[in-house]
Amino acid sequence: MAFSITQIRSWVHLFILNRTQSFFRASRYISQSILFLFRFFAFHVQTFWVQLLYFACVSLFGSFLLVILQPSNPSFTKSYVDMLFLSTSALTDSGLATIKMEDLSSSQIVVLTMLMFLGGSVFVSLICLGLGSYKHKKPELSVSRVDSVRIELDVMNPSRTLDHVESGLDDDVQEISSIDGKDLTQSCIRYLGFVILGYLILFHVAGSVLILLYLVRISSSRDVLRQKGINVVLFSISVAVSSFANGGLIPTNENMAIFSKNSGLLLIIIPQILAGNTLFPLFLKVVLWALKTVTKSEEPKHMIQNPRKMRFEHLLPTLPLAFLSATVVGFVAVMVVLFCSMNWNSAVFDGMSSYQKVVNALFMAVNTRHSGENSVDPSIIAPAVLLLFIAMMYLPASTTIAPSQEDTSSEGNKKGISRKSLAQYLIMPQLSCVAIFVIVACITERRMLSRDPLNFSSLNMIFEVTSAYGNVGLSMGYSCSRLLKLHPDSICEDKPYSFSGWWTVEGKLLLVFIMLYGRLKKFSMRSGKGWKLG
Repeated sequence: MAFSITQIRSWVHLFILNRTQSFFRASRYISQSILFLFRFFAFHVQTFWVQLLYFACVSLFGSFLLVILQPSNPSFTKSYVDMLFLSTSALTDSGLATIKMEDLSSSQIVVLTMLMFLGGSVFVSLICLGLGSYKHKKPELSVSRVDSVRIELDVMNPSRTLDHVESGLDDDVQEISSIDGKDLTQSCIRYLGFVILGYLILFHVAGSVLILLYLVRISSSRDVLRQKGINVVLFSISVAVSSFANGGLIPTNENMAIFSKNSGLLLIIIPQILAGNTLFPLFLKVVLWALKTVTKSEEPKHMIQNPRKMRFEHLLPTLPLAFLSATVVGFVAVMVVLFCSMNWNSAVFDGMSSYQKVVNALFMAVNTRHSGENSVDPSIIAPAVLLLFIAMMYLPASTTIAPSQEDTSSEGNKKGISRKSLAQYLIMPQLSCVAIFVIVACITERRMLSRDPLNFSSLNMIFEVTSAYGNVGLSMGYSCSRLLKLHPDSICEDKPYSFSGWWTVEGKLLLVFIMLYGRLKKFSMRSGKGWKLG
């Protein structure tokens, strides 16, 4: 049966039209679903559950990608527990690894880099800012609403109608005028979102370019990557993202220890680490001051003068910001002084000049506050410094010497414990939780504690658990030289990964939970107030 060209053309047009309509219907359905989920989480789900769901889902998806992608080492046997551990470590910016990083392929390194970016403190705060802005938008008001408020008050409580109606009308009229005019606060929140987005792009691009330029110009560092078969561009981007997000995962097995004598590279990375976490509030305030001077717009000025109205935890008033910055600098200075004084002539700085020793001490001090990149072997550091490192890893990035800005008014103190805060009073304090985690870890690794007491020492267990809880990533590692010769026929091979790589499956899963708990520990900062020691 013959068909004319006109019929065939009409059928083709009809087919394309149907496909196009189906595509637009699917796109509309997807967009409506995304909008529904966004509104649901913004209005009906608390921030804790939003972030918990975010970290859990992205971590599982990341582990799935790491499993299906092929490693660079064909003899490497992938374990799902190790991939889940690595995915969670990257997303929570913990920096612990239970496998050799050089066994991973370039595609797997890209996945880890994306996970560290998605889990970075600045990026997560940007998501929370968007949700908070949408949640706190004022609903549109009208005269009919004011009339309905008057009627409701009249019906509910006639005796108090006059006072409440007058005050309610004044508030509503004021709110209507705010909506009719320019809502400066909402405009500032949107402006702040674009500022943080630009901040993210600027530091990632600048950091990647500076690291790449250093590797290209300094042959010693470039030769290291060439011998290991690591792409220089991929390494630069991954290190920049890891440093800014405080992820601590580097594509080399030795982390940054192999670049311990490349002081310039370490000095490039240090500002990235500080700008992405502990000193982010300071850098953000400097950016706003610069925008206020250059652009002469109202938004930066309003945000600087009214930081609390932005509902953004990293935008602080001048005095708390000064206390926070002084705390960060003070902690780093104390760690540098103690680190140099206790390890200056030890094997930690073997073969380094005085300048290189100071730079490495500064690099380790900065990384101990949540980044976890190491330029020296932590297992040979003086015990006094290790104890200070444990204390620094436990403290959150927001630790400050300033008094809290909590409402201590008499009216607030007269209020009893609400049902919502009852759980916070009954939950164990965070330090007690860390102690419980250490005890549980000692139970899961009890066999190795008895068979290998030098590697599985109490200090090493506490150090690893605290590093996972603080989302730092520093680890004492495992050394066959510390293994007691109880079994002469046993074969031990040193592996360049974290101490937790030698743990059992139960111990690794426990650390996965600890890393997630540590990433969300800000929601339990006020817990434990109901526990009295005397």
